[in-house]
Amino acid sequence: MAFESASLGLPVPVAQIPTQLKALWADGDHRTRASLLNLAVYCQTTASFDENTALISRFVRNHACRAILLGDIPAAETPGVSAWIQAHCHLTKAGAQEICSEQITLLAEGLSQVAVANLLLAHLDYDLPLNLWWQGSLPQNPDSPIWHRVNRLILDSRDWTNPADEIRKLNQLRNHAGARLHLADLNWTRSLSLRQAIAVSFDAPSLLGEIDRLNHLEIHHGADARLTALLLVAWFAAQFQWKASGSEGECLLFQTPSGTTLKCVLKTSQMEDVSSVSIGSPEASLTVERENGSPLLNAVRKDATGTTTTHFTAGNRDMQGLLSEEMIPGAKHRVYLKALAGLQTLL
Repeated sequence: MAFESASLGLPVPVAQIPTQLKALWADGDHRTRASLLNLAVYCQTTASFDENTALISRFVRNHACRAILLGDIPAAETPGVSAWIQAHCHLTKAGAQEICSEQITLLAEGLSQVAVANLLLAHLDYDLPLNLWWQGSLPQNPDSPIWHRVNRLILDSRDWTNPADEIRKLNQLRNHAGARLHLADLNWTRSLSLRQAIAVSFDAPSLLGEIDRLNHLEIHHGADARLTALLLVAWFAAQFQWKASGSEGECLLFQTPSGTTLKCVLKTSQMEDVSSVSIGSPEASLTVERENGSPLLNAVRKDATGTTTTHFTAGNRDMQGLLSEEMIPGAKHRVYLKALAGLQTLL
């Protein structure tokens, strides 16, 4: 497959990858190789190679790793594997030493699923944890040997064109891989700061006492962020134990534990991601919103005592920031699994 490979580094025969990697460090007195984990990025197109390489170059400044960018083209007519290697280096704060991370780029054409898995496994950095970022649609068949080696599966449900089918395949993967596999949905991470602001705001007695009387929820989201908004709705339902009870026009309907009917409305806005969430009862309400480009979330609480505004950090929602958030050790996202189960009933 012809494409521009200049950004991928030095082309090397696959069999010589270990030797050529050693040669990268042979003449570098002021360079130190560092690696704390394996980050494998799987994609089924070469069109994202440049973008992924640029992202890896930024990512390794704070997360030293061996990065493996794997392009899998199973429909290629002629089987083969191409490979490139490079080092991403940056100066330490002292400025005298360069810290470097390796990137191996592999292009697998016309290979079986097992062969692609073995290709990846053969180039991991020893026994370091494997974080696999699967870009695009999940595999139909979970029998690949790779799933017994992956520690964290990173995905982005915002890109799913058929969410119901992707959730089905994800459940198959989880059942096949077992408890070792932890999930990291970048689409879930997008709403992290928003969820934290909402949770803290509900610590206020005026809102806490209204939980049983909540009757409306309205979320404004960008055109590409409907699934982000639905995940947020599913989170509310899981945390407050609402039961989905159908729809009424454009409203999603829920029954609360107290028997109240709650109406949920999703509205498309010109902003990116989820820009505003409003929830309340007849006596109190909370609106959390972010102006486009602002580093802050504004949480406005209204109740019988008046109006209170609190500011929260909006967090870093670019792809590098989302990916870095998922590198926090021990993050298992148990609440995400509850929201994902609830999402199925909303699709």
